[in-house]
Amino acid sequence: MKTNPDPQKTLADVPANVIRSVVHLLISRGHEPQRVCAGMGFSVDDLKSTDVRVSYRQTSTVIRRAMRLLDDPAMGLACGARQTFVSFGLPGLGMLTCRTLGDAFTYLTLHQRDAGSLVINLQSHEQGLLMHELRPRFFDPELEPFLTEEILASGVSLVRNLIGVGYKPVRIELAYESPAYAREYRAFFGCPVVFGKPVSRIFSNPDWFERVLPSYDPLMSEHLQQQFELLMIPGQERFDLEETISAYVRTRLDAVPDFSEMATTFNVSARTLRRRLANLNLTYQGIVDRLRYEASLDLLRRAGRSISDVAGAVGFSDERNFRRAFKRWSGVLPTDVRRE
Repeated sequence: MKTNPDPQKTLADVPANVIRSVVHLLISRGHEPQRVCAGMGFSVDDLKSTDVRVSYRQTSTVIRRAMRLLDDPAMGLACGARQTFVSFGLPGLGMLTCRTLGDAFTYLTLHQRDAGSLVINLQSHEQGLLMHELRPRFFDPELEPFLTEEILASGVSLVRNLIGVGYKPVRIELAYESPAYAREYRAFFGCPVVFGKPVSRIFSNPDWFERVLPSYDPLMSEHLQQQFELLMIPGQERFDLEETISAYVRTRLDAVPDFSEMATTFNVSARTLRRRLANLNLTYQGIVDRLRYEASLDLLRRAGRSISDVAGAVGFSDERNFRRAFKRWSGVLPTDVRRE
């Protein structure tokens, strides 16, 4: 039976940075990149423009073709290792305006979609270590190792370019089984790598991320960042900020961080975060309400969950307050959904 393609995978709204990385790798190994771009709706020359946008379907097709051409299962590591600040476009250049390494990666996280990332990057602290959690934007088990390798290797390469080749993560956990080339992970990252975990994560000593960047200029940085942000909102709005906040809050609905906590998590002032949301016609409370409503609908449709349980799971200690909020969000009561 023929199935319709996922519209999210065919929507051409992704910067072509991953495709460019694959093309660079092919050229460096003596292959003609036109072979992997044939019939994709763009040429290699088109990739020279920062305005070009591609779909996940196009990107994944190019990756699969390149894998067959190179016969290199570790291609994700090779692509990521070649990345530079310029490879990430304006978000990469914006990193150079930040004061510390931590500020630079927070900046990249806030603009990860404009950087062409196909992996959602969430940043937090755990057991005294800085932790970056990586979740693919699209369900594609076959390419998950490539996408994870590419983002991990590129991130580590950027750190080493900024503060020196001595940087090593503390450990890496990956949400897929150990591949035949697992030793290449340890050779590149220089740390223990554990496979078969529930989610992919990289842990670092936070001291590295407190280092002041040699490129930081306190007189010019804020102005340049404002100019970059204007350039990164061309006609079609980018919702990487909303997506990043949503991914962070979605796992904390029973105790949602307040706005100042969220700003601190992203290493920006509350005023800056509020302004960035306003530029997208968004509010923090609106994002939280949407997430609570979506989670409530899902839980209410499951058997065995009382309305009181649902209320507590989405952060309401009082069932009556939850009922009022749900009526405001949907126009109906939780019992109406349960009855359906």
